[in-house]
Amino acid sequence: MIQFAILPILATVSEALAIPALVTSIFALAATVFAWFATWFTKKIAINLTILTLILGLAFAAFLAIESMALGLSYVAPEGLVKGFGMIVPSNLIPCASTVFSARVVRWVWEWKAYTINMMAS
Repeated sequence: MIQFAILPILATVSEALAIPALVTSIFALAATVFAWFATWFTKKIAINLTILTLILGLAFAAFLAIESMALGLSYVAPEGLVKGFGMIVPSNLIPCASTVFSARVVRWVWEWKAYTINMMAS
């Protein structure tokens, strides 16, 4: 007799829980779509930050290399030659040249290696 008394209670509970179950499944679907979008967006941001870091690091390394070569040559070169270059060469030549060099190298890497970078990221 107790088993028959529980059946109407179970029917009422299952009817009351139908709407929250629907809401839960909709939110689970939305969370899955959001997680996929966040993963895709994070990969794109990671690739862009990697490229930016490569450009900045390469520009800094090229700047240091050119600066050290110019400093080394200034000790070996005759005094008049150093003064003559000082009149012709602008003071911002080394940062500009290192930036142009690093931009050309990164462009080359991007043209020839972009497919590999994207395949490794996905």
